[in-house]
Amino acid sequence: MEVDQTQQFNQKLSQWIAGQGFWFQLRHSMSGGGDWSMTLNHLFRLGFKLAIALLVAAAGFGIYLVNRVNSPEFAESMSADLAVALRASEAQINDFNRDGEGAMLRRVGAEGSEGAFFKTLDAGSVRFNMKIHDGLTGVWDAGALRAKWLDLRVKGGADSPEEAALMGDAFFREWKGFRFSSVEVDLATIHWGSSFRTAGQIEKSHLKATRSAGGWRLVFTGGLFSQNWLKDLTINELVVECDASGMVVTKAEFRKGAGEVTFTDLKISGGDQPEVSGRVAVSKVKLSDILPATLHPFVDGVVSSDLKISGSTNTHSGISFEGDIVLGGVNYISLRDQIPLLKTLTVVDLYNNYRRIDIDRGSFHMKTGGGMMTLSKMNIRSEELMTLSGQFEVSYPKDEDLIDAMRSGSSGRFTPVFDPSMVARTSSDVADGELSLDALKTRGDEGPKDQAMFNRRSQEKIDEILAREFMLRRAQELECNGLVKITIPGQAFDRSDDLREAYPLNVETGRTEVEVPLKGPLFEVTRKQAEEILGLGTEH
Repeated sequence: MEVDQTQQFNQKLSQWIAGQGFWFQLRHSMSGGGDWSMTLNHLFRLGFKLAIALLVAAAGFGIYLVNRVNSPEFAESMSADLAVALRASEAQINDFNRDGEGAMLRRVGAEGSEGAFFKTLDAGSVRFNMKIHDGLTGVWDAGALRAKWLDLRVKGGADSPEEAALMGDAFFREWKGFRFSSVEVDLATIHWGSSFRTAGQIEKSHLKATRSAGGWRLVFTGGLFSQNWLKDLTINELVVECDASGMVVTKAEFRKGAGEVTFTDLKISGGDQPEVSGRVAVSKVKLSDILPATLHPFVDGVVSSDLKISGSTNTHSGISFEGDIVLGGVNYISLRDQIPLLKTLTVVDLYNNYRRIDIDRGSFHMKTGGGMMTLSKMNIRSEELMTLSGQFEVSYPKDEDLIDAMRSGSSGRFTPVFDPSMVARTSSDVADGELSLDALKTRGDEGPKDQAMFNRRSQEKIDEILAREFMLRRAQELECNGLVKITIPGQAFDRSDDLREAYPLNVETGRTEVEVPLKGPLFEVTRKQAEEILGLGTEH
């Protein structure tokens, strides 16, 4: 009976000790209150319980981490952090997804502020490295930031040196708690310029940006480059080194058809009024590849030149190109009888044909900038048929006229007709980099509150497409202003005494001289004079 009672007592004692906790049991066992087998048994059971507790805690923490990155609050916090890092007035991240060791953002947008280096930023399918615990402690190493497309509108300068300093700091500084090795974009479009007439851009180019000593190294391959009258040059390779002092273009090779364009010693200084300097070599480029389409019926040819680059990205006149164009060899300019005066000369001159004049001798000085092209110091000729001297300028309508006309929906003498072929000339977030106007309009209805920024981006893209098409239409209203003297063979007006009297022969040169005022809209230039000459030449 005593044995049974003893066993019952020991069992109850063991149960009581087991309920007192790990440290009490350990002290009880080590003090001789139990043997080593009992101690090991307690340790085993406690270890098993502890392991289960740790597994449950780990599972709970893992669930928390997964739910954390998948929660709307996490995307909102990333948007807020992005706005701070970029000094943006607003930033928005759409559709954050994490898969394995990486993450993807379907779309990222930001709007600049006074201290930002950009006006707007829009990117799609942005991928980077992300471990489950990144963003909680330590430095988040995201590796390479890769995007399918990017549309970035950079500021041409600043309103003050203080603002310029803020912009530079936002562009060059390291991000606290977040590190990345490079930025790579399949289709990058970057715009700059302060007005319609001075704007330039890189369009749908592959971009790789890596950190350099104190700055960035940007490498563009493929895509198109435009600035002033150099439109849609295919980019072979463009390498830009950026630091606090400005930008240096170490390599800039482009092609246009069979021609080549190369920039050398190109530099853009830092500050609120960035100054541009350098040279551009144009080799065997067809005029039809660089002049507005509305000029193609009037002029064609091939030109080569070495031009000086100057100006600023933050002024009304923008960037200028200036230099001498020398004709000869493969370089020539063809004038066609769509010019009213040439058509009339063909009618009144019994001996010569002016339907096409190939000018392949001499030179002239050219300067472009601020939506204007000026040709001066002109001394060119086409064999013995025609010589030309003098100067004139061709300019687009003023920016305020363009804006007022677009707002009123009227372009003056020419009614703008939307050209569907212009729709595809913009960046987008679809797989092939193309976007239709209908898609833009549809995308403008993506959603209510959290889509406000992207709705604005969509509307801006629509406006940009329409504005570009509008500019092409308004190119028909290019204004000419100047005076050119031409000479033609001495017998050109032999059929008409009135013509010989109006345009007497120069006895020293043996040629007939005609002063040609170039004033007014492109399509009207020389028309009045052509009608006068035709009237004199056909009177009996």
